Amino acid sequence: MKGRRSRLVLLLALLVALTACSTVGSEEPVPTVARLDTLPTAIFLTEHAPPTGYDRVTFDPIDARLQDRQGWRYMVTGRFEGTYDATGEPANGVLDLSVQVDELGEARRVVLRVEGGALSPDDDPRRLEGVRLSNDYYIVDTNGVCSAGGDNASVIADLSAGQIVGGVSQALPTGHQDTINDVPVWQYTFTPDNVRLPAIHLDEDSFVSVDADLWIAPTYNAVLRYDLTVTTRGVRILSGSEPVSGILTLRYELDVPSLDTRPNISIPNGC
Repeated sequence: MKGRRSRLVLLLALLVALTACSTVGSEEPVPTVARLDTLPTAIFLTEHAPPTGYDRVTFDPIDARLQDRQGWRYMVTGRFEGTYDATGEPANGVLDLSVQVDELGEARRVVLRVEGGALSPDDDPRRLEGVRLSNDYYIVDTNGVCSAGGDNASVIADLSAGQIVGGVSQALPTGHQDTINDVPVWQYTFTPDNVRLPAIHLDEDSFVSVDADLWIAPTYNAVLRYDLTVTTRGVRILSGSEPVSGILTLRYELDVPSLDTRPNISIPNGC
């Protein structure tokens, strides 16, 4: 736990210093979380049960067990609309995180883009790219300059969805089924104490309510989509320095066609 916290602190310091966004999480619990659905009846669940072994699941972090695939890619996108608590002025922000991994080749590429003072030190758009090739790390800063090695490069290249959207433990099926990219998925629900949301930094008087939509594919033993609508009051989000109140939407989405496909990850231009 101490090592994880130190790494998150380093990430915050790095991204603020580079005038970029931080994905540092807070280990404070979310105080109020809305249930996804009321619990379905036993008869409905029996008729629409997921495959054996998926009556109770944990995906924390949300991208858990992807390391068992040869290769994969996912995106995290987010948007905040609200106001700064101190002034009442509009507060906005957008982010997207792209993560590609070649597990067999021990390669990883991460691109983080953030814009808006609600999520970042100011309103300027920023982009960071990190690449890991075996034990070698590279970073492309907000000015497009590439450099090799160092803690900064490793922090960005190892950035993951779990540091933004967190994860869910002890999730139960609702009985609802669907398909995403032609893959069968089941919807899951969970209680407030089983949600981890590190994008949100809480103060003493903060309020957070979360409406979530979690879809899991037993075929791949993975979360295919995780949508969050977060109503906030008096919180700081990512590396935003001022408390804000409003609506934060987040989506984690696994790129199904990329599963078990090894991406082409190389040294960034300029290194």
